[in-house]
Amino acid sequence: MSLTTTSDEMLRAFSRALDGPAQPDEARRYRIVQGERVCGWSCDASSPYFAQDGHLCPAECRARHGASLQSPPRLPRAAASRAASPPSPELIADVCPTPPPPPPPRGGGVATCADDGAALGRAGVWLLVGVQTAPSHAARREGVRASWKRFEAEVGGALVCFLIGRRGLDAPTRARLDEEGRAHGDILFLEEATDAGVPTIKGYHWWRAAAKLLPPEGSTRGIRIAAKVDDDSFLHIGNLAADMQRLHCARYLHYGSMGFTGYDPSIWRLCGWSWQPKGGNYRKEHCARKGAYPPFPFMNGALELLSAPLVRYVAESPEVAAFVKRAEAAVEARKAAGWGMSLKRGQLGPRVWRQNEDVALGFWLSRAERRGLFNITWVRINDRAINMACISTKGMYQRPRNDTISVHFLKKPAGGVYLWGLYHGVPHTAENCTRWVWHDNCREPVKKSSAAWCAKYKHKVDTSFESAPLRAEDKKAARRASHIKRIP
Repeated sequence: MSLTTTSDEMLRAFSRALDGPAQPDEARRYRIVQGERVCGWSCDASSPYFAQDGHLCPAECRARHGASLQSPPRLPRAAASRAASPPSPELIADVCPTPPPPPPPRGGGVATCADDGAALGRAGVWLLVGVQTAPSHAARREGVRASWKRFEAEVGGALVCFLIGRRGLDAPTRARLDEEGRAHGDILFLEEATDAGVPTIKGYHWWRAAAKLLPPEGSTRGIRIAAKVDDDSFLHIGNLAADMQRLHCARYLHYGSMGFTGYDPSIWRLCGWSWQPKGGNYRKEHCARKGAYPPFPFMNGALELLSAPLVRYVAESPEVAAFVKRAEAAVEARKAAGWGMSLKRGQLGPRVWRQNEDVALGFWLSRAERRGLFNITWVRINDRAINMACISTKGMYQRPRNDTISVHFLKKPAGGVYLWGLYHGVPHTAENCTRWVWHDNCREPVKKSSAAWCAKYKHKVDTSFESAPLRAEDKKAARRASHIKRIP
């Protein structure tokens, strides 16, 4: 990997004179491990549609599962040549040559989010999860406590903390949150952060707080992994812990739902965003000419996970600190000039870093890797880090599966409770899912139509969580077949 970059690239736009020619496909040079169903829903061997759709799947998927399928459509000569020997994707199981060690032993006592690093180490905490929340989101915090935070009791060594910025809180709000923290022991206050207007910078203060809780270098106990999720997410800590055990040898680990983009840090603007690393959008949008560095991988902000050495780098890097300091100064200058920070009021006024915290994190890490500071194992779990749906089985919005890691877009507190039940034996039904996830278990529905809907499906239940729901095309085929049978 090229080492022509310099530390001031964290502050300036891309320059061909300083950085050399832009490589639109540069993101393909990083070590990207597939931690998802590599071949998607229909192309996974366990899918009920594999037999009928397998001929449409990439060659490596057909080869990996060794299925006897009909021949794929004939390709033009050049394309057939390129597809003849596709590289086999590296999977989580391929990363570590040795078997995982036994899980870290459980410590004595109960860990709280007010403990220091030494106390967390004695309690056996190795996985620290920070939940981004706002002071006013008490209902969402209760939803998390009633659902996936309960994994703490099932998965030894996990600790979930709610992250709240301390700066700018009025006295009544501070007193109320202090009382909540004492009652539950699960609030971690970020003293230098604010939740007012610019939550982007709060993410940086989380990594700094997590770094203070890490054990000394070389310690065999203490936090090995830190993650950040949103308070409208459900994190399956059991599945996550299993992946972390399999990735035990990956010293520099970044894990989550991955995208790719170019980025101009001088104006905090991304360019050429894509789900794929090929750089086609970067080239098409002329991003190098606009000052954006070539594409790099980054993890969607709904779940960002770092191993301890990367947490330390983000917290202690002078280059990252310079990036954030300049961003904070720009925010204060914008406010001083009388401009508001709400995106709902448009993009008027001086541009500042007020979104895309996840992109900035990927940029910091990728530039450090290019400078030769470390080699990251980037683990892509896109098909297992989804937005919530009750029926769909593919795309960004999917119904959860047994291998799901995180589920985002749970705006109602009861959504997490529904998922907790789903993973603990409560049967799934589309009606019940909708009632819990979108109607908040039909408690105090605002609209009369909602009340009628909830009453209609109040007692309806089925046991079909493990069965595959019908696709739209299958439903059409079934209707056609039924219609033909009825014709005399």
